[in-house]
Amino acid sequence: MDDMKNKSEDFVSHPSSLVPRPSSLSRVPLAWRNLVHDKRRFLVSTAGIALAVILMFMELGFWNGLLDSSVSLVREFNGEIIIASRARYTMVVREPFTIRRLAQARAVAGVREAFPIYIEDRISLWKDPEHKNENEPGTRPIRVIAFNPAFSGLNMPEIEANLSLLRMPNTVLMDRRSKDDYGRRETNLIRELAGNSIEVVGTFALGTDFSTDGNLITSDLTFAKLFPNRSGPGNALNLADLGVVQLEPGSDVEAVRKALQKVLPDDVDVYTLPEFVDKEIGFWQQATPMGFIFTCGLIMGVIVGMVICSQILSADVTDHLKEYATLKAIGYGNRTIVGVVLKQGLFLSLLAFGPALLVSILLYQYLGAITGLPLYLTAGRILLVLFLAAGMCMAAGALALQKVIKADPAEVFS
Repeated sequence: MDDMKNKSEDFVSHPSSLVPRPSSLSRVPLAWRNLVHDKRRFLVSTAGIALAVILMFMELGFWNGLLDSSVSLVREFNGEIIIASRARYTMVVREPFTIRRLAQARAVAGVREAFPIYIEDRISLWKDPEHKNENEPGTRPIRVIAFNPAFSGLNMPEIEANLSLLRMPNTVLMDRRSKDDYGRRETNLIRELAGNSIEVVGTFALGTDFSTDGNLITSDLTFAKLFPNRSGPGNALNLADLGVVQLEPGSDVEAVRKALQKVLPDDVDVYTLPEFVDKEIGFWQQATPMGFIFTCGLIMGVIVGMVICSQILSADVTDHLKEYATLKAIGYGNRTIVGVVLKQGLFLSLLAFGPALLVSILLYQYLGAITGLPLYLTAGRILLVLFLAAGMCMAAGALALQKVIKADPAEVFS
């Protein structure tokens, strides 16, 4: 009797002491039930968040597609070190250097070979005799990449397998991922390049970028015949656009790079391959408006998602305001209620992420095939969008909490 009396007095003075503590509420999936009790609203809500996530995926995909495409050629160079003119601040700028620098590089300890790469994309006009569309020009510029077939200039099996064919004059390999405007992209074709008849003897897959719609690979001798005056009077092969350095097995890349930089005159710079890739990516990120534009697009995707999610959660909080007030009246604090709403935001982001990822993969494949850009998802990029989506919905949940925190049970039920 004394125990019952004590409990009765305790209830009168502290009614919440006989109510399950907030920890017990966490065992009940209240946030989940709030989301799914109205199936139609639940599906519409998930679709709205998924749309925002797809927008983020696409902005991130095009931005990384730009960066990846700008260095797709560089990453295929078959060497550990790149030599470039000091005046060359990006691949799209033509700043050649004398091939004497490569002869000097071969004398440095640890260097096995150093050979030139030639690139032309301005006067290299491609003409397709099968072109029938009178509304489009009959000739188009195309990027031509050349090197001595004695060396495997690009680390691509398709190119290595056809090096012997490139030794024949007026032969080229064509990029299958070039734009459709160049016509058929297959072997055994006779086409016109820079006013000369050439034969397509093989294909490879490299892809386009924002400044290049198509690619050809040829030998240095054919290149000199096609563009004899690109560097003024004299031998067209005396000036190289880039130099690729291959090292002896076991050589320390950074040590050889420093030795080359010390030996070579100051009209050239020496980079490891990853350094040259980072330099090119840095140019597009910092020196062009592209980085700002795509970053703004990604931020807009987050903002759109926050607005959608905030409206969803705000409507849900309004519909369940009496229930939340009841929980507060029987002893649950704001901390528990806040947890319920934030969990709803987290559940929404996770539920919407799966379908959005699937749709984005399909869009990447479709748009990559059309544009030729290397659109692909890495684990890091997927995790980044997942983090942004979760943070977006959690922030939206925090915005929707104001009504719950300010709710007074006495006013709600008055």
